[in-house]
Amino acid sequence: MHTAINTANHSAKLFYLVGPSGAGKDSLINALRKQPLSCSLYIAPRYITRAPDSTAEDHIALSPTQFSEQKQQGLFAMQWQANGYQYGVGNEVNRQLDNGVSVLFNGSRAHISLARQLFGARLRMIALEVSADVLAERLRRRGRESEAEIMARLTRNQHYQSSLPLDCWRLDNNHSLTETTARLIAYIQGQTTEQSLSNQQQQELCIR
Repeated sequence: MHTAINTANHSAKLFYLVGPSGAGKDSLINALRKQPLSCSLYIAPRYITRAPDSTAEDHIALSPTQFSEQKQQGLFAMQWQANGYQYGVGNEVNRQLDNGVSVLFNGSRAHISLARQLFGARLRMIALEVSADVLAERLRRRGRESEAEIMARLTRNQHYQSSLPLDCWRLDNNHSLTETTARLIAYIQGQTTEQSLSNQQQQELCIR
């Protein structure tokens, strides 16, 4: 009889949520926090060199100096730059994954290749999508940008959407947040359950 291999940590997934500004990522993440799941999921906060803003995501604000110090100390599992700010997620992401807990965080479409390099086969990319009309309406409603800036965002979004990897799971958010959240939960639970069953089958083979 062979000893069973402990593969619990391999069942954990890194759910990398991307989408254009205004697509509703923050609202979706906040809704997800309130829902019961059949699997363990850690929603990782982002460290950003941006002052706290009640109208934006609930992030951990760092000064550029503080961010640079944490980066030099190797405290980030992943870090990137976008829109004039530095973004990062902490090493607690890797600790959770190694302990068999899946992780979700708000990532960057421009740095998918970096995420793939860092998280390998654990990575599951989720692209939150809305139509151009809906996106433009949401951007205008929040009132942060000029019309020219909104048009530029729409153009960039069209480019990014057409260049997303084929293995990226696309999540439509043109309708109710409740529907979108339910579909996301079903996807997350399906991904973690499928891998857990695979691991269980491997363990059974090892002890036969």
